[in-house]
Amino acid sequence: MASNNNSKDGTSSQIKGHAKLEDGLNIRDLLDLKEAFMDITRGRTEKISYSEFKEACQTILGASNEEQLKELYLQIDVAGEGHIDWDMFCSHLLRQFYEKDDKMKATKVPQWQRHRPIYSPHKETVQHIDILQNPKRYITISKEGLIAIWDLRMKMTSSLKVESGLIKSRNLWITSMTVLGNMSHKIAIASTSKEIMIYDLQSKKGTACACRIQGLPYAPLTLDYWSNTRESILCYGDVHGNVTAFLFDRTDPTSLFDSASRQSDSSEDDSNDIQYENILNGYYEHVKVVTHRGHSGWTRKVKYAHHLDSIISCSTTSTNSLVLGMKEKNKTQMKTTSFNVPQGVNCFDYNPQMNIIATGDVDHMVRLWNPYVKKPVGVLGGHMMSVTHVILNGSRGQLISLTMDKTFRIFDVQRQACLQRLTGILPKGPDVLYSPVPVSLLFDEPKNRLVMSSNNMLSIMDMKPEMKDRTLSHEKPITCTKYIGRTKQVASACQGSTITLWNIDTGQKLKQIQNAHGESEITAIIIDLPSKLLSGSSDGTIKIWDINTTACHRILQPGRDGPVDILQVLCIKRRVIAVGWSSDICVFRDKQLMSSDFTILPDAWSGRREHSDDILCAVYKAPNYLATGSANGEIVLWNPNSENKVVKLDSRSNKVLKTQCTVEHMLLLERRLDNPAAAALVTCGQNGWVRFWNISNATCQGEFVAHSNVDSIIMAVNSHNTALVTADTSGEMKTWLITGYHDGSEDTENMEEREKPVLYRTWQGHSECITEVDICEKGSHVVIVSASSDCSLKLWTIDGMCIGTFGQDEHWKLESIEAHPIPTIEEVLEEHEMMIESEISDEEETDDDSEEEIYNDDSADFDPGYTYKTWNATILGKSYANERSKKRPRKQPQTYSKLPQVGAEQQPISGISLGGPSQVLKITDLDKIGLPERPDFIANPHKYFSDGFTETKSKGTKLPVLFSDIKQSIKFDEKALFPRQMLESSKDTSTKSLTKHTKSTKGSSSTRASSSSNKTPSILPRIRATAF
Repeated sequence: MASNNNSKDGTSSQIKGHAKLEDGLNIRDLLDLKEAFMDITRGRTEKISYSEFKEACQTILGASNEEQLKELYLQIDVAGEGHIDWDMFCSHLLRQFYEKDDKMKATKVPQWQRHRPIYSPHKETVQHIDILQNPKRYITISKEGLIAIWDLRMKMTSSLKVESGLIKSRNLWITSMTVLGNMSHKIAIASTSKEIMIYDLQSKKGTACACRIQGLPYAPLTLDYWSNTRESILCYGDVHGNVTAFLFDRTDPTSLFDSASRQSDSSEDDSNDIQYENILNGYYEHVKVVTHRGHSGWTRKVKYAHHLDSIISCSTTSTNSLVLGMKEKNKTQMKTTSFNVPQGVNCFDYNPQMNIIATGDVDHMVRLWNPYVKKPVGVLGGHMMSVTHVILNGSRGQLISLTMDKTFRIFDVQRQACLQRLTGILPKGPDVLYSPVPVSLLFDEPKNRLVMSSNNMLSIMDMKPEMKDRTLSHEKPITCTKYIGRTKQVASACQGSTITLWNIDTGQKLKQIQNAHGESEITAIIIDLPSKLLSGSSDGTIKIWDINTTACHRILQPGRDGPVDILQVLCIKRRVIAVGWSSDICVFRDKQLMSSDFTILPDAWSGRREHSDDILCAVYKAPNYLATGSANGEIVLWNPNSENKVVKLDSRSNKVLKTQCTVEHMLLLERRLDNPAAAALVTCGQNGWVRFWNISNATCQGEFVAHSNVDSIIMAVNSHNTALVTADTSGEMKTWLITGYHDGSEDTENMEEREKPVLYRTWQGHSECITEVDICEKGSHVVIVSASSDCSLKLWTIDGMCIGTFGQDEHWKLESIEAHPIPTIEEVLEEHEMMIESEISDEEETDDDSEEEIYNDDSADFDPGYTYKTWNATILGKSYANERSKKRPRKQPQTYSKLPQVGAEQQPISGISLGGPSQVLKITDLDKIGLPERPDFIANPHKYFSDGFTETKSKGTKLPVLFSDIKQSIKFDEKALFPRQMLESSKDTSTKSLTKHTKSTKGSSSTRASSSSNKTPSILPRIRATAF
């Protein structure tokens, strides 16, 4: 049964705490506190106590909240010594400041969705990707001249082939393209045939080419276009290092080359081919050409910056690597300002909001330039190869760069720090070594989408929507978490190899171990004794940490100096076992752990191999219960002392199971281990199935689908074995009441009638996959800790209310929160029943209101005849009545007193009408129908069927002849179907072949007669074959 009290947002019911005292400290306060610390400890070696600390804070800071002072003191005194000094106070403040800085960094790191390849119709390298507006679409063009237009879902809507007027299509080589911004349906295309073509994508003519600018001195390599309401600029850079701009005093370049815009003394014919020489000579009055040769090599990119009123260009030369060309009045040569970069510049981008030019350089650097300063204002390093693309994201203050080795880096422009490094998105190939620009790149800033191409392949990668005011507990996705009951702390680990200890009472970070396993992901943690923590990593090592000092005591090597996937680590009777990468159990014994060796190799498991596939999970309950589960569904129970198999459960051979699945998580219900009739082992895994196993008779007693349509789930159980918490890969969490569900009690027989335990609550806990859950019991509080790949660690009540996220600025106080005990099954069922009854009552009230509006008519005259209730006769009505009969009786709704009655004799003693809504129908006897009269044409046939009528009709038009008569009158001539020339030619050919055949064959006279008689039929089939 699902509860309707679901929480759609885990933070909607978040319980907020109070602000921290140290947040309001300034430099003057810190100096006064330091002086107070020195005065108190002067002349003695011991540190200050809480009373002295409180007195100093109240005197200097005026703090009157004793709870805040006590909390601050406990946070500083992590070891619980009862005394602190100035160094400990400063260390606490620095830790808080570093934590805030990490949060700020984490919130800016973009989170990307899965890279998605797109089917491409291009056969050659994609040269350029751009955006069309009104409506918004993407457009791509490839080297062979194929234009493809895509909608926002990256489905191709149309395509077009570019044709040059100078060369053949097979020799066409497109170099660049730009969209004419003020005209969303027109584009400009540059090619190696020294021409610029302007295409109208909405043209209804035979060709989409509006005009061609031909006769350029050098082949154009790059294009850019800008326009406003008064003018427009089309600029390009060529292979000779020139930068040329066409300045139009109108906004439509294609209309500037028609015959109406030419000077009166023009002699050029009216065609779409525009000669560059004629433009220079002033043949077109609305066009002006300005140019400069600022580069000694190829011009790699050009861009007009309206805020600078300059054309920016770059080249891969050490001198004049970046040039700003400014047009001057009445001059054809532009004034230039150059910037020099060692080895040159491959690409650049300009953002007017930041007023920064970012360049991707050949020497593996990204440089930031102020347009008015000759030296770079910032240098961003980290790339290992030449930078080919840079994009400034002004809305986030970030820069995206791409190198020739297909490595992306995302930088924070203000702090000039690398936030993210992405590899493996684009395939590597020969183009990395030979092509200076291996890919085309476009960043759609409004949609936060990266559209890219590698050779002729297209792909997109969307940025996940940024959650405002989101609190991140770790910088990387969290992989595991555990509750330390003795110290009331929560330990968590993430993919960034960071282990963090949290205070469960407040949600504050206590300690942190960074780079615990280098750069390897931490996959498992376990707590051993109050001060020992074991962490397993994908690098094949297990490290033993001291929680108090955060020092590493031992390094265990299950992988024997090789990387292995350690999925679970257990501590059993002074031994450590690890599983996850093999069908064997890896064990480290007490003698090895107590030795002086810092690095320890595993020992052999005494028992023989029982699993035929990799062991994915294990669970241990002292003193004699150890179970392991494998990827093929095998479950083995071991004796921890002898390390031999006790019993083996195989889901593949159990006919009770509805489906077989991988065992990914296991639980042992400690309260049921002593009852041989109870299901004490719980397993879960793929497809959302949860199974309850009886380890005494090795059978599965119950199974149900806890989460549908998911890949896998995880679970946790409380210490009393009454509540089961499950979570799935979509972030959904559920609480189940398992009391009486195959626990061997007297109520089990009644409980077995249910297919699954009672569902208490369900809610959406996280936005991404939940990696681990744990139930924490502290006094009367029963809370749930959930870790997710969305980098958050959250604390929940048992009924799904979010207490907070670990690491948030406002701390909570668990003691002040109302305790939510686990309810009984009867209470939950009663709550569900009341909710269902209220829903039914609301539906009936709605139906009653609608019926009263229809039938409330005092003037209606009806007969209270027989009433038939069709609802009770339907299948749905019978099932509804059956379910209603099992529920407790409730007050029945009254009938309508305003319905009119026929007479007093029809009224029952109770005064309630026996009639239903059908009584408002007016039912009367039908009128008697007399015998029908004889029709007039039967009584007086002479009026309709006289002899004169027959004669008149017979004198009419003759009926058409039958088909047989037509067939007899028409003689069909088969030869009339063919031309005379064909018949004569065939006749001559047939006569020659017949004469030849007659001469060569000497047969009987009957044979010759037969051949002569069949001469015509033998010719006709040949004529038919020739004709058809």
